[in-house]
Amino acid sequence: MTKPIGLEALLNLTFFGLDTISMLGDIEDFINFSENNIDWQKRRELRCAESECAKEQFDDPRDAAQFHAQTIDGVTYRFEVSLAQRVRYAALVSLITTIEWVLISLKNRATFDIPEKPNGKSEAMHFLDTFNQAASVGLTSEIQTIETLVQIRNCIVHAAGLLASYKYGNELRQNISACHGVKVSDINLLGESVEIEQGYLQCVVEGIKRWLPNLEMVMDEKGLLRK
Repeated sequence: MTKPIGLEALLNLTFFGLDTISMLGDIEDFINFSENNIDWQKRRELRCAESECAKEQFDDPRDAAQFHAQTIDGVTYRFEVSLAQRVRYAALVSLITTIEWVLISLKNRATFDIPEKPNGKSEAMHFLDTFNQAASVGLTSEIQTIETLVQIRNCIVHAAGLLASYKYGNELRQNISACHGVKVSDINLLGESVEIEQGYLQCVVEGIKRWLPNLEMVMDEKGLLRK
């Protein structure tokens, strides 16, 4: 688990960095509130389902068992798969959007010319690569993670998270294998899709809250940004 940012580190941030932390914190709040609400609603619905099953009368005990299993499975699927994955998908899309806002803002303040973007690379990731090299902050591992998350975001937006419907599904499958907390599964019964595990995005956000504001601060100190 990533250690939370300390008070001293917060006090050293620029106003831009504090704004970045705030936006990322909003995403954390959204995830935590949604996950907690889903968990509470699941427990409530399971109690209701058990009560309803107890009221039903069947001549054949096998029918009663099947009805009970189907009812409980339906509630479990709704809260553990359908709602949970959609919340995490939404949070991931919001996270990538926030990162793009920050990087575009830095690009608009840059005191140097941004080289032409290579074909097939997202604009935001091109900016991040460029800033990392210019400021020499050593974000190679972090950039690889964000690149994979951008691919996942694209798969969600363009193919509902389903690998068979995504143009770059094979490449994404390979990249996901290096991410601990995201995997390919058939959890949603529609075919192989991206499954985001509980807690993964919160850990990712905590890490980004450290290096993204620091990137802006280092670039500013090195005269790579306009005031």
